Amino acid sequence: MADSLSLTFSALSDPTRRAILARLASSGETSVIELGRPFAMSLPAVSKHLKVLERAGLIQRGRAAQWRPCRLVAGPLKDAADWLDEYRRYWEESFDRLDDYLKELRTKDKRILRGKEKKMAAGSNAVVADPQEHVLVIERIFDAPRDLVYKCWTESEHLRRWTGPRGFSTIVHAYDFRPGGHLRLHMRAPDGTEHWQSGTFREIVPPERIVRTFVWTDAEGNPTCTETVLSLTFEELGGRTRLTLHQAGFESVIARDEHRGGWSSSLDLLAEYLATTQKT
Repeated sequence: MADSLSLTFSALSDPTRRAILARLASSGETSVIELGRPFAMSLPAVSKHLKVLERAGLIQRGRAAQWRPCRLVAGPLKDAADWLDEYRRYWEESFDRLDDYLKELRTKDKRILRGKEKKMAAGSNAVVADPQEHVLVIERIFDAPRDLVYKCWTESEHLRRWTGPRGFSTIVHAYDFRPGGHLRLHMRAPDGTEHWQSGTFREIVPPERIVRTFVWTDAEGNPTCTETVLSLTFEELGGRTRLTLHQAGFESVIARDEHRGGWSSSLDLLAEYLATTQKT
């Protein structure tokens, strides 16, 4: 046997029956004939709807032989309303929590925006922190004085002799070593593939630190990947030099690891070049 709520909602699912209940609510007791007037249906059809409403306990029918008045019974409607009200409260509380959460997000966004504005105001030389997986850090100790290691990064005559992975040849087309100056390198791989690299110097602290941008381009200078920021720190170690290479802003872990391989090979060549230079 169906429960009372199921019977109520089943009865209310039909628009004709809802209209009958609305008439009874506004008019009070009404005969079957009067209830059927607004509808284009026979009295037997109206009676079928009334039986459904009566079975659900939504109406009561009088016993007058000919008139059989019908009147509304509000109890089941109240039960249905109470049941729906539980869900109404649930959604109202959920929407209140959503509103609080959105306010929290807006506050957080404002703090982040203010933080970005402060970083921008601090100057274009500031290096913004990247997620760790998008940052490459390589540390290498060279058996050479800091001034010489620094020159190998700042003078094009030295740079072209070791820059690029092993087997690559490098032509320095531009190397304007000053803050705001530009560099452009043309590398050729053993298989003939050409690679173009460009960048702009942001910070220079001789012989301690160099910061510049780094981007691969096509032959016309159009970027072919995301620009990164390369920071080089040179530390004196009593005739030796610790170089820390920090490159931030990679678009993927794969891109970061590809550069790790390229830089590792280049730094091996730099170590060999430094050894040769100090012998001459």
